[in-house]
Amino acid sequence: MTINPLLRAARAAVIFAVFVGFLPHFADAKTVREPSGKAFATAHRRPIVFIPGLMGSRLCRPDPAGSRNEIVSWGTLSALPSIAELQLPTDDEDDVRPCGLIREVVFFGLYTQEIYGPIVARLERLGYRENHDLFVFDYDWRRSVFDNARSLAEFVQAKVAPGQKIDILAHSMGGLIARIYAVEMGGGGRIGRLISAGTPFLGSAKVFETVEQGWGALNTVLGGIAVFRRTLLSFPSIFELSPRYAACCGTGSGFSPHDAAAWRALGWEGVDTASMPDLADTARRAADIQRVIDTPLPDGVEDVGVIGVDQRTPYRVVFETDAGATTGRIETSWNGDGTVMQDSAILPRASIHPTSFADHQNILNDPQVQDFLTVALTRGVAEAMRSVSVRPRDTMRTFAGILAELVGVAVVPDQLVYRPGDVGEVRVRFRLDAARRLPDRAVRLELRMTGAAAQPIALRHDPQSFDPANPLEQGFVGRFAAGVQPGHRVLRATVQVEGGGTRIVDRTIAVVAR
Repeated sequence: MTINPLLRAARAAVIFAVFVGFLPHFADAKTVREPSGKAFATAHRRPIVFIPGLMGSRLCRPDPAGSRNEIVSWGTLSALPSIAELQLPTDDEDDVRPCGLIREVVFFGLYTQEIYGPIVARLERLGYRENHDLFVFDYDWRRSVFDNARSLAEFVQAKVAPGQKIDILAHSMGGLIARIYAVEMGGGGRIGRLISAGTPFLGSAKVFETVEQGWGALNTVLGGIAVFRRTLLSFPSIFELSPRYAACCGTGSGFSPHDAAAWRALGWEGVDTASMPDLADTARRAADIQRVIDTPLPDGVEDVGVIGVDQRTPYRVVFETDAGATTGRIETSWNGDGTVMQDSAILPRASIHPTSFADHQNILNDPQVQDFLTVALTRGVAEAMRSVSVRPRDTMRTFAGILAELVGVAVVPDQLVYRPGDVGEVRVRFRLDAARRLPDRAVRLELRMTGAAAQPIALRHDPQSFDPANPLEQGFVGRFAAGVQPGHRVLRATVQVEGGGTRIVDRTIAVVAR
Protein backbone atom coordinates (compact mmCIF):
# COMPACT_ATOMS: atom_id res chain seq x y z
CA MET A 1 0.00 0.00 0.00
CA THR A 2 4.95 -0.55 0.28
CA ILE A 3 0.41 -2.58 -0.55
CA ASN A 4 1.97 -5.78 -0.62
CA PRO A 5 0.92 -6.30 2.92
CA LEU A 6 3.98 -8.24 3.83
CA LEU A 7 5.98 -9.28 6.76
CA ARG A 8 9.20 -8.48 8.29
CA ALA A 9 10.41 -11.72 7.01
CA ALA A 10 10.57 -12.17 3.44
CA ARG A 11 10.45 -8.93 1.81
CA ALA A 12 13.45 -8.45 3.88
CA ALA A 13 13.12 -5.59 1.97
CA VAL A 14 10.25 -3.66 1.08
CA ILE A 15 9.88 -0.59 3.03
CA PHE A 16 10.77 2.28 5.24
CA ALA A 17 10.87 4.98 8.20
CA VAL A 18 13.12 7.05 10.61
CA PHE A 19 13.11 8.19 14.25
CA VAL A 20 14.25 11.75 14.70
CA GLY A 21 15.08 14.81 16.71
CA PHE A 22 14.14 18.44 17.40
CA LEU A 23 12.92 21.40 15.42
CA PRO A 24 13.11 25.18 15.41
CA HIS A 25 10.41 27.40 13.95
CA PHE A 26 11.83 27.79 10.44
CA ALA A 27 14.47 26.24 8.26
CA ASP A 28 17.53 28.35 7.63
CA ALA A 29 17.21 30.58 4.56
CA LYS A 30 18.59 28.75 1.53
CA THR A 31 18.47 29.06 -2.22
CA VAL A 32 17.54 25.97 -4.23
CA ARG A 33 16.38 25.38 -7.78
CA GLU A 34 13.06 24.06 -9.05
CA PRO A 35 12.91 21.68 -12.05
CA SER A 36 12.92 24.61 -14.53
CA GLY A 37 16.26 25.75 -13.09
CA LYS A 38 14.78 28.91 -11.57
CA ALA A 39 16.26 29.78 -8.17
CA PHE A 40 14.02 30.65 -5.24
CA ALA A 41 14.38 31.29 -1.51
CA THR A 42 13.01 28.90 1.10
CA ALA A 43 13.34 31.01 4.27
CA HIS A 44 9.75 30.39 5.40
CA ARG A 45 9.36 26.80 4.36
CA ARG A 46 7.46 24.75 6.94
CA PRO A 47 9.04 21.76 8.68
CA ILE A 48 8.07 18.45 7.13
CA VAL A 49 7.11 15.13 8.71
CA PHE A 50 7.69 12.07 6.54
CA ILE A 51 5.57 8.98 7.25
CA PRO A 52 6.59 5.73 5.50
CA GLY A 53 4.31 2.91 4.45
CA LEU A 54 3.61 -0.62 5.60
CA MET A 55 6.84 -2.32 6.71
CA GLY A 56 8.69 0.98 6.36
CA SER A 57 9.92 0.95 9.94
CA ARG A 58 12.35 -1.38 11.59
CA LEU A 59 10.96 -3.30 14.55
CA CYS A 60 13.19 -4.11 17.52
CA ARG A 61 13.00 -6.06 20.74
CA PRO A 62 15.36 -5.61 23.72
CA ASP A 63 17.80 -8.48 24.07
CA PRO A 64 17.73 -10.51 27.32
CA ALA A 65 20.47 -8.33 28.86
CA GLY A 66 18.52 -5.20 28.01
CA SER A 67 21.66 -3.52 26.74
CA ARG A 68 20.71 -3.24 23.08
CA ASN A 69 17.93 -3.78 20.60
CA GLU A 70 17.74 -6.67 18.21
CA ILE A 71 16.08 -6.33 14.83
CA VAL A 72 13.39 -8.99 14.88
CA SER A 73 12.02 -8.45 11.40
CA TRP A 74 14.00 -8.92 8.26
CA GLY A 75 17.35 -8.42 6.56
CA THR A 76 19.08 -11.78 6.30
CA LEU A 77 18.08 -15.26 5.28
CA SER A 78 18.88 -16.56 8.78
CA ALA A 79 16.19 -14.25 10.23
CA LEU A 80 13.39 -15.68 8.12
CA PRO A 81 12.57 -18.74 10.24
CA SER A 82 11.85 -16.42 13.18
CA ILE A 83 8.96 -14.72 11.40
CA ALA A 84 6.54 -16.08 13.99
CA GLU A 85 8.12 -13.71 16.54
CA LEU A 86 6.22 -10.89 14.85
CA GLN A 87 2.84 -12.42 15.65
CA LEU A 88 0.86 -10.06 17.86
CA PRO A 89 -0.55 -11.82 20.92
CA THR A 90 -4.27 -11.43 21.46
CA ASP A 91 -3.65 -9.88 24.89
CA ASP A 92 -1.57 -7.18 23.16
CA GLU A 93 1.35 -7.76 25.54
CA ASP A 94 4.25 -7.27 23.17
CA ASP A 95 7.66 -5.63 23.69
CA VAL A 96 8.48 -5.03 20.02
CA ARG A 97 9.00 -1.35 19.24
CA PRO A 98 9.73 0.70 16.09
CA CYS A 99 13.42 1.60 15.87
CA GLY A 100 14.08 3.59 12.71
CA LEU A 101 13.49 4.05 9.01
CA ILE A 102 14.31 1.40 6.43
CA ARG A 103 15.97 3.52 3.77
CA GLU A 104 16.73 0.62 1.50
CA VAL A 105 15.36 -2.81 0.82
CA VAL A 106 17.65 -5.61 1.92
CA PHE A 107 16.89 -8.86 0.18
CA PHE A 108 18.17 -11.65 2.41
CA GLY A 109 21.50 -9.94 2.98
CA LEU A 110 22.45 -10.38 -0.66
CA TYR A 111 21.93 -6.94 -2.09
CA THR A 112 20.20 -3.66 -1.45
CA GLN A 113 17.71 -1.61 -3.41
CA GLU A 114 16.90 1.94 -2.42
CA ILE A 115 13.29 2.68 -1.55
CA TYR A 116 13.03 5.71 0.77
CA GLY A 117 16.65 6.80 0.52
CA PRO A 118 16.16 8.80 -2.72
CA ILE A 119 13.19 10.85 -1.46
CA VAL A 120 14.98 11.69 1.79
CA ALA A 121 18.03 12.73 -0.27
CA ARG A 122 15.82 14.91 -2.50
CA LEU A 123 14.36 16.66 0.54
CA GLU A 124 17.86 17.25 1.85
CA ARG A 125 18.87 18.81 -1.48
CA LEU A 126 15.96 21.21 -1.01
CA GLY A 127 17.60 22.33 2.23
CA TYR A 128 15.72 20.22 4.78
CA ARG A 129 17.83 18.73 7.56
CA GLU A 130 16.94 15.69 9.60
CA ASN A 131 16.27 16.40 13.26
CA HIS A 132 16.01 20.08 12.38
CA ASP A 133 13.09 20.57 9.99
CA LEU A 134 12.79 17.05 8.54
CA PHE A 135 11.26 14.50 10.88
CA VAL A 136 10.64 10.86 9.97
CA PHE A 137 7.94 9.12 11.97
CA ASP A 138 8.58 5.40 12.46
CA TYR A 139 5.82 3.20 13.81
CA ASP A 140 4.71 -0.38 14.44
CA TRP A 141 2.98 -1.16 11.15
CA ARG A 142 1.40 -4.33 12.58
CA ARG A 143 -0.92 -2.25 14.74
CA SER A 144 -4.06 -0.26 13.98
CA VAL A 145 -3.75 2.99 12.04
CA PHE A 146 -5.66 4.62 14.93
CA ASP A 147 -3.02 3.53 17.46
CA ASN A 148 -0.32 4.87 15.16
CA ALA A 149 -2.20 8.15 14.61
CA ARG A 150 -2.16 8.69 18.38
CA SER A 151 1.58 8.02 18.36
CA LEU A 152 1.96 10.52 15.53
CA ALA A 153 0.17 13.17 17.59
CA GLU A 154 2.60 12.56 20.45
CA PHE A 155 5.54 12.63 18.02
CA VAL A 156 4.56 16.00 16.54
CA GLN A 157 3.94 17.46 19.98
CA ALA A 158 7.39 16.33 21.14
CA LYS A 159 9.32 17.38 18.04
CA VAL A 160 7.64 20.55 16.79
CA ALA A 161 7.36 23.84 18.65
CA PRO A 162 3.80 24.68 19.83
CA GLY A 163 1.84 26.60 17.22
CA GLN A 164 4.29 25.75 14.41
CA LYS A 165 2.54 24.41 11.30
CA ILE A 166 3.97 21.43 9.45
CA ASP A 167 3.73 19.76 6.07
CA ILE A 168 3.25 16.00 5.94
CA LEU A 169 4.49 13.69 3.17
CA ALA A 170 3.05 10.20 3.67
CA HIS A 171 3.39 7.01 1.64
CA SER A 172 0.81 4.20 1.46
CA MET A 173 -0.46 3.23 4.94
CA GLY A 174 1.21 6.39 6.24
CA GLY A 175 -1.42 8.46 4.43
CA LEU A 176 -4.21 6.82 6.46
CA ILE A 177 -2.33 7.52 9.70
CA ALA A 178 -1.82 11.16 8.71
CA ARG A 179 -5.48 11.68 7.81
CA ILE A 180 -6.72 10.15 11.06
CA TYR A 181 -4.29 12.44 12.90
CA ALA A 182 -5.71 15.43 11.03
CA VAL A 183 -9.40 14.55 11.48
CA GLU A 184 -9.55 12.63 14.78
CA MET A 185 -6.52 13.70 16.82
CA GLY A 186 -6.69 17.46 16.45
CA GLY A 187 -3.84 17.60 13.95
CA GLY A 188 -5.73 19.48 11.25
CA GLY A 189 -4.91 22.84 12.81
CA ARG A 190 -1.19 22.09 12.61
CA ILE A 191 -1.02 20.93 9.00
CA GLY A 192 -0.34 23.22 6.07
CA ARG A 193 -0.12 20.53 3.39
CA LEU A 194 -0.97 16.84 3.54
CA ILE A 195 0.54 14.98 0.59
CA SER A 196 -0.48 11.31 0.37
CA ALA A 197 1.29 9.05 -2.15
CA GLY A 198 -0.26 5.71 -3.09
CA THR A 199 -2.53 5.62 -0.04
CA PRO A 200 -5.16 2.83 -0.08
CA PHE A 201 -8.06 4.87 1.29
CA LEU A 202 -10.45 2.06 0.26
CA GLY A 203 -7.96 -0.75 0.84
CA SER A 204 -6.19 -3.12 -1.54
CA ALA A 205 -7.08 -6.55 -2.92
CA LYS A 206 -3.40 -7.46 -2.74
CA VAL A 207 -4.03 -8.28 0.92
CA PHE A 208 -5.92 -11.42 -0.11
CA GLU A 209 -3.32 -12.39 -2.71
CA THR A 210 -0.59 -12.24 -0.07
CA VAL A 211 -2.58 -14.14 2.56
CA GLU A 212 -3.37 -16.96 0.14
CA GLN A 213 -0.01 -17.32 -1.61
CA GLY A 214 2.49 -16.22 1.01
CA TRP A 215 5.96 -15.94 -0.47
CA GLY A 216 5.89 -18.87 -2.85
CA ALA A 217 9.13 -20.83 -2.70
CA LEU A 218 10.12 -19.00 0.49
CA ASN A 219 7.20 -20.39 2.47
CA THR A 220 9.25 -23.41 3.54
CA VAL A 221 11.99 -21.14 4.89
CA LEU A 222 9.40 -19.11 6.81
CA GLY A 223 8.19 -22.24 8.59
CA GLY A 224 5.40 -23.02 6.14
CA ILE A 225 2.41 -21.19 4.76
CA ALA A 226 0.50 -21.85 7.99
CA VAL A 227 3.04 -19.86 10.04
CA PHE A 228 3.00 -17.05 7.49
CA ARG A 229 -0.79 -16.77 7.50
CA ARG A 230 -1.16 -17.01 11.25
CA THR A 231 1.42 -14.26 11.74
CA LEU A 232 0.04 -11.93 9.08
CA LEU A 233 -3.55 -12.32 10.24
CA SER A 234 -2.63 -11.36 13.80
CA PHE A 235 -1.98 -7.77 12.61
CA PRO A 236 -4.94 -5.37 12.97
CA SER A 237 -3.45 -3.30 10.14
CA ILE A 238 -4.02 -6.12 7.63
CA PHE A 239 -7.77 -6.00 8.26
CA GLU A 240 -7.79 -2.20 7.99
CA LEU A 241 -5.96 -2.39 4.65
CA SER A 242 -8.34 -4.99 3.22
CA PRO A 243 -10.42 -3.67 0.31
CA ARG A 244 -13.75 -1.99 1.03
CA TYR A 245 -14.81 -0.94 -2.47
CA ALA A 246 -17.85 -2.69 -3.89
CA ALA A 247 -16.15 -4.82 -6.57
CA CYS A 248 -13.32 -6.07 -4.37
CA CYS A 249 -14.29 -9.61 -3.51
CA GLY A 250 -16.93 -12.22 -3.46
CA THR A 251 -18.06 -15.83 -3.40
CA GLY A 252 -21.47 -15.07 -4.78
CA SER A 253 -22.78 -13.80 -1.46
CA GLY A 254 -19.62 -11.82 -0.70
CA PHE A 255 -16.66 -12.20 1.66
CA SER A 256 -16.00 -10.02 4.69
CA PRO A 257 -12.55 -10.03 6.35
CA HIS A 258 -14.33 -9.13 9.60
CA ASP A 259 -16.39 -12.36 9.66
CA ALA A 260 -14.75 -15.29 11.47
CA ALA A 261 -17.13 -17.78 9.82
CA ALA A 262 -16.06 -16.55 6.37
CA TRP A 263 -12.42 -17.19 7.19
CA ARG A 264 -13.14 -20.65 8.59
CA ALA A 265 -15.15 -21.52 5.50
CA LEU A 266 -12.05 -21.05 3.34
CA GLY A 267 -10.40 -24.03 5.00
CA TRP A 268 -6.94 -22.54 4.51
CA GLU A 269 -4.12 -23.99 6.60
CA GLY A 270 -2.94 -21.54 9.24
CA VAL A 271 -6.07 -19.37 9.21
CA ASP A 272 -6.75 -19.43 12.95
CA THR A 273 -9.52 -17.08 14.04
CA ALA A 274 -8.44 -17.51 17.68
CA SER A 275 -5.15 -15.75 16.94
CA MET A 276 -6.77 -12.92 14.97
CA PRO A 277 -7.56 -9.55 16.52
CA ASP A 278 -11.13 -8.97 17.71
CA LEU A 279 -12.99 -8.93 14.39
CA ALA A 280 -15.83 -6.85 15.80
CA ASP A 281 -13.21 -4.21 16.59
CA THR A 282 -11.65 -4.44 13.12
CA ALA A 283 -15.09 -3.96 11.57
CA ARG A 284 -15.71 -0.85 13.69
CA ARG A 285 -12.31 0.55 12.79
CA ALA A 286 -12.95 -0.05 9.08
CA ALA A 287 -16.18 1.95 9.41
CA ASP A 288 -14.28 4.65 11.32
CA ILE A 289 -11.68 4.84 8.54
CA GLN A 290 -14.45 5.36 6.00
CA ARG A 291 -15.92 8.13 8.14
CA VAL A 292 -12.51 9.82 8.38
CA ILE A 293 -11.87 9.80 4.64
CA ASP A 294 -15.39 11.10 4.01
CA THR A 295 -14.62 14.08 6.26
CA PRO A 296 -13.05 17.12 4.56
CA LEU A 297 -9.78 18.37 6.01
CA PRO A 298 -10.04 21.65 7.88
CA ASP A 299 -10.03 24.86 5.86
CA GLY A 300 -6.55 25.99 4.99
CA VAL A 301 -5.04 22.50 4.66
CA GLU A 302 -3.86 21.73 1.13
CA ASP A 303 -4.97 18.16 0.38
CA VAL A 304 -2.84 16.45 -2.27
CA GLY A 305 -2.81 12.93 -3.71
CA VAL A 306 0.07 11.48 -5.73
CA ILE A 307 -1.18 8.35 -7.47
CA GLY A 308 0.18 5.68 -9.78
CA VAL A 309 -1.77 4.57 -12.83
CA ASP A 310 -1.26 2.18 -15.75
CA GLN A 311 0.33 -0.53 -13.59
CA ARG A 312 -1.06 -4.07 -13.49
CA THR A 313 -2.92 -4.16 -10.17
CA PRO A 314 -5.01 -6.76 -8.30
CA TYR A 315 -8.49 -5.32 -7.97
CA ARG A 316 -10.81 -8.25 -7.19
CA VAL A 317 -10.57 -11.67 -5.61
CA VAL A 318 -13.14 -14.35 -6.35
CA PHE A 319 -13.16 -17.25 -3.92
CA GLU A 320 -13.84 -20.55 -5.69
CA THR A 321 -14.25 -24.02 -4.18
CA ASP A 322 -13.39 -27.17 -6.11
CA ALA A 323 -13.27 -30.66 -4.59
CA GLY A 324 -13.38 -29.11 -1.12
CA ALA A 325 -10.41 -26.79 -1.68
CA THR A 326 -10.99 -23.03 -1.78
CA THR A 327 -8.74 -20.74 -3.78
CA GLY A 328 -8.82 -17.02 -4.39
CA ARG A 329 -8.73 -16.12 -8.08
CA ILE A 330 -7.24 -12.66 -8.48
CA GLU A 331 -8.55 -10.46 -11.27
CA THR A 332 -6.38 -7.55 -12.36
CA SER A 333 -6.78 -4.09 -13.79
CA TRP A 334 -4.36 -1.59 -15.32
CA ASN A 335 -6.00 1.20 -13.37
CA GLY A 336 -3.67 1.37 -10.37
CA ASP A 337 -0.07 1.44 -9.13
CA GLY A 338 0.49 -2.31 -8.87
CA THR A 339 -0.87 -2.48 -5.32
CA VAL A 340 -3.55 0.21 -4.93
CA MET A 341 -6.35 0.80 -7.41
CA GLN A 342 -6.67 4.37 -8.67
CA ASP A 343 -10.20 4.68 -7.27
CA SER A 344 -8.90 3.65 -3.84
CA ALA A 345 -6.09 6.23 -3.92
CA ILE A 346 -8.17 9.24 -5.03
CA LEU A 347 -10.16 11.48 -2.74
CA PRO A 348 -12.65 13.77 -4.51
CA ARG A 349 -11.58 16.99 -2.77
CA ALA A 350 -7.81 16.52 -3.21
CA SER A 351 -5.52 17.90 -5.90
CA ILE A 352 -4.34 14.81 -7.82
CA HIS A 353 -1.00 14.31 -9.58
CA PRO A 354 -0.70 10.99 -11.48
CA THR A 355 2.25 9.10 -12.92
CA SER A 356 2.22 6.18 -15.37
CA PHE A 357 5.86 5.32 -14.90
CA ALA A 358 6.31 4.15 -11.30
CA ASP A 359 4.81 1.36 -9.25
CA HIS A 360 3.58 1.54 -5.67
CA GLN A 361 6.90 0.95 -3.93
CA ASN A 362 8.84 3.37 -6.11
CA ILE A 363 6.32 6.15 -6.62
CA LEU A 364 8.29 8.66 -4.50
CA ASN A 365 11.43 7.91 -6.55
CA ASP A 366 9.80 8.82 -9.88
CA PRO A 367 11.61 11.93 -11.25
CA GLN A 368 8.31 13.52 -12.31
CA VAL A 369 6.86 12.98 -8.83
CA GLN A 370 9.97 14.39 -7.17
CA ASP A 371 9.75 17.48 -9.41
CA PHE A 372 6.12 17.88 -8.39
CA LEU A 373 6.98 17.59 -4.70
CA THR A 374 9.82 20.10 -5.07
CA VAL A 375 7.47 22.77 -6.38
CA ALA A 376 4.56 21.85 -4.07
CA LEU A 377 6.69 22.11 -0.94
CA THR A 378 8.47 25.31 -1.91
CA ARG A 379 6.10 27.24 -4.18
CA GLY A 380 2.72 25.77 -3.31
CA VAL A 381 0.42 23.06 -4.62
CA ALA A 382 -1.35 25.30 -7.13
CA GLU A 383 1.96 26.18 -8.77
CA ALA A 384 3.00 22.50 -8.84
CA MET A 385 -0.29 21.50 -10.47
CA ARG A 386 0.19 24.24 -13.07
CA SER A 387 3.88 23.90 -13.89
CA VAL A 388 4.85 20.21 -13.52
CA SER A 389 3.60 18.31 -16.55
CA VAL A 390 2.38 14.74 -16.42
CA ARG A 391 4.50 12.62 -18.75
CA PRO A 392 2.30 11.35 -21.58
CA ARG A 393 1.92 7.69 -22.47
CA ASP A 394 4.14 6.24 -25.17
CA THR A 395 2.81 4.92 -28.47
CA MET A 396 3.76 1.74 -30.35
CA ARG A 397 3.28 0.18 -33.78
CA THR A 398 1.08 -2.92 -33.72
CA PHE A 399 1.51 -6.12 -35.74
CA ALA A 400 -0.61 -4.51 -38.47
CA GLY A 401 1.40 -1.28 -38.40
CA ILE A 402 -1.30 0.74 -36.63
CA LEU A 403 -0.22 3.30 -34.07
CA ALA A 404 -1.57 2.44 -30.59
CA GLU A 405 -1.20 4.00 -27.16
CA LEU A 406 0.83 1.97 -24.66
CA VAL A 407 -1.17 2.04 -21.42
CA GLY A 408 1.28 -0.08 -19.45
CA VAL A 409 3.82 -2.89 -19.40
CA ALA A 410 4.70 -5.32 -16.57
CA VAL A 411 7.44 -7.91 -16.07
CA VAL A 412 6.01 -10.81 -14.04
CA PRO A 413 8.32 -13.69 -12.96
CA ASP A 414 6.79 -16.88 -11.60
CA GLN A 415 8.72 -16.42 -8.32
CA LEU A 416 10.47 -13.62 -6.46
CA VAL A 417 13.14 -15.99 -5.13
CA TYR A 418 14.90 -18.89 -6.85
CA ARG A 419 17.42 -21.51 -5.83
CA PRO A 420 20.74 -22.02 -7.66
CA GLY A 421 20.12 -24.06 -10.79
CA ASP A 422 16.42 -23.24 -11.03
CA VAL A 423 14.78 -22.49 -14.36
CA GLY A 424 12.28 -19.68 -14.09
CA GLU A 425 9.43 -18.50 -16.25
CA VAL A 426 8.66 -14.84 -16.88
CA ARG A 427 5.86 -13.02 -18.68
CA VAL A 428 5.96 -9.55 -20.16
CA ARG A 429 2.40 -8.25 -20.20
CA PHE A 430 1.19 -5.28 -22.23
CA ARG A 431 -1.96 -3.22 -22.14
CA LEU A 432 -2.75 -1.12 -25.21
CA ASP A 433 -5.68 1.24 -25.70
CA ALA A 434 -7.27 -1.22 -28.14
CA ALA A 435 -7.27 -4.96 -28.89
CA ARG A 436 -4.37 -4.99 -31.35
CA ARG A 437 -1.57 -7.56 -31.34
CA LEU A 438 2.01 -6.40 -30.92
CA PRO A 439 4.83 -7.84 -33.05
CA ASP A 440 7.35 -10.15 -31.37
CA ARG A 441 10.09 -7.58 -31.94
CA ALA A 442 8.24 -5.04 -29.77
CA VAL A 443 10.15 -6.10 -26.65
CA ARG A 444 13.61 -7.41 -25.81
CA LEU A 445 14.11 -9.21 -22.48
CA GLU A 446 17.43 -9.84 -20.73
CA LEU A 447 18.63 -11.36 -17.49
CA ARG A 448 21.28 -9.11 -15.94
CA MET A 449 23.64 -9.83 -13.08
CA THR A 450 26.72 -8.12 -11.70
CA GLY A 451 29.96 -9.11 -13.36
CA ALA A 452 28.42 -11.03 -16.25
CA ALA A 453 27.15 -10.28 -19.71
CA ALA A 454 23.41 -9.83 -20.09
CA GLN A 455 21.65 -13.04 -21.14
CA PRO A 456 18.92 -12.61 -23.76
CA ILE A 457 15.65 -14.41 -23.02
CA ALA A 458 13.70 -15.70 -26.01
CA LEU A 459 10.05 -14.66 -25.93
CA ARG A 460 6.98 -16.00 -27.67
CA HIS A 461 3.51 -14.55 -27.93
CA ASP A 462 1.36 -16.19 -25.24
CA PRO A 463 -2.41 -15.81 -25.56
CA GLN A 464 -2.94 -18.30 -22.71
CA SER A 465 -1.39 -15.94 -20.16
CA PHE A 466 -3.92 -13.18 -20.68
CA ASP A 467 -6.21 -12.32 -17.80
CA PRO A 468 -9.79 -13.14 -18.94
CA ALA A 469 -10.98 -10.13 -16.95
CA ASN A 470 -8.64 -7.93 -18.99
CA PRO A 471 -9.55 -8.31 -22.68
CA LEU A 472 -7.08 -5.63 -23.81
CA GLU A 473 -4.13 -7.36 -22.15
CA GLN A 474 -1.61 -9.40 -24.13
CA GLY A 475 1.77 -10.82 -23.38
CA PHE A 476 4.89 -12.79 -24.13
CA VAL A 477 6.46 -15.64 -22.15
CA GLY A 478 10.03 -16.86 -21.82
CA ARG A 479 12.21 -19.12 -19.68
CA PHE A 480 15.56 -18.36 -18.10
CA ALA A 481 18.29 -20.06 -16.08
CA ALA A 482 18.52 -18.44 -12.65
CA GLY A 483 22.24 -19.27 -12.41
CA VAL A 484 24.31 -21.16 -9.86
CA GLN A 485 25.61 -18.31 -7.70
CA PRO A 486 23.45 -16.73 -4.99
CA GLY A 487 22.74 -13.05 -5.50
CA HIS A 488 20.33 -10.75 -7.24
CA ARG A 489 19.29 -10.65 -10.87
CA VAL A 490 17.42 -8.06 -12.90
CA LEU A 491 14.89 -9.02 -15.55
CA ARG A 492 14.99 -6.04 -17.93
CA ALA A 493 12.40 -5.51 -20.65
CA THR A 494 13.30 -2.93 -23.29
CA VAL A 495 10.23 -1.85 -25.22
CA GLN A 496 10.54 -0.08 -28.56
CA VAL A 497 8.19 2.91 -28.70
CA GLU A 498 7.31 5.29 -31.49
CA GLY A 499 9.89 7.93 -32.33
CA GLY A 500 12.89 5.66 -31.84
CA GLY A 501 12.75 5.70 -28.05
CA THR A 502 12.54 2.89 -25.54
CA ARG A 503 10.73 2.22 -22.30
CA ILE A 504 12.66 0.11 -19.80
CA VAL A 505 10.96 -1.95 -17.09
CA ASP A 506 13.11 -3.78 -14.52
CA ARG A 507 12.06 -6.51 -12.13
CA THR A 508 14.51 -7.69 -9.47
CA ILE A 509 14.67 -11.31 -8.32
CA ALA A 510 16.92 -13.13 -5.85
CA VAL A 511 18.79 -16.43 -6.04
CA VAL A 512 19.23 -17.85 -2.55
CA ALA A 513 21.15 -20.95 -1.49
CA ARG A 514 19.15 -22.89 1.12
